[in-house]
Amino acid sequence: MDLQTLRWFLSLCDTEHMRDTAAIEGINQSTLSRALARLEAELGVELFHRRGRRLAVNRFGALFREHAVRVVAELDGAGRRIDALVNPDSGLIRLGFLHSVGRWLVPEIIRDYRAVTPEIRFELHQAFARELFGWLHHGHIDVALVTPPPEGDSTRWHPLREQQLCIALPIGHPLARVEGLTLADVREEPFIAFARTTDLRKVIDGLCQEAGFEPVIAFESEEIATVRGLIGAGLGVGVLPLPAVPEHDDPVYRPLAPGQQRPIGLAWNESPAPTAAAAVFVRHLVAPADGRI
Repeated sequence: MDLQTLRWFLSLCDTEHMRDTAAIEGINQSTLSRALARLEAELGVELFHRRGRRLAVNRFGALFREHAVRVVAELDGAGRRIDALVNPDSGLIRLGFLHSVGRWLVPEIIRDYRAVTPEIRFELHQAFARELFGWLHHGHIDVALVTPPPEGDSTRWHPLREQQLCIALPIGHPLARVEGLTLADVREEPFIAFARTTDLRKVIDGLCQEAGFEPVIAFESEEIATVRGLIGAGLGVGVLPLPAVPEHDDPVYRPLAPGQQRPIGLAWNESPAPTAAAAVFVRHLVAPADGRI
């Protein structure tokens, strides 16, 4: 029993004539007759009274028709909903992103893409890099704005922006006006650090190690807003990406010397194949020279 057979059965219920239904459905009568015979054999009953060339729905056919109408309607509805999700012009794109890009890169990309695809819909998911790559692998999101994938990871990644890493100090700190600060200059200061579970913590620990010291951690947090707030409150110093959108209570940012950049790009998987909506979005952001999505 398949959807096409159910559609033919319902058409027969309306026309009560093999010839008319065959003409409407664009098939020959023998094909329709065999399909009806298979359906009746599967159900174990006849669905129509045969009256010469005409058919009349019997009580079994009337009962089965009630259910067939609901089945076809449900499957058609499911098809429409799936089409709405994957349609490249009006579908749904599940976009993951790092906390640190939520106030600037995410709004910029969504605004620019909706300027050319105004009916597209986005479902937003904020997380850390390790979670974003896990969600990509399990198909929970379509794409992510994230740092490069770990070595050996099969996720595709295309660079979009770079975040400048800075030493962040409280306003009024003696070093706040000093240009060309290095991490060694703040080695004696208490550090407001990211939690060890975060991607940024690994980067900053490596920079401190290169500078020849291990920071004294005063506070840790997974949230970039919390780290920024604690530094702004005068509780220590830290290393933060330079925000694209300044806030009134921001600390003072001094670019690291030598300069350090944190790349941010678009990540996606090719297996399973992306939906049409996600594929067009990737093509929009990835340079044409890349050649494939």
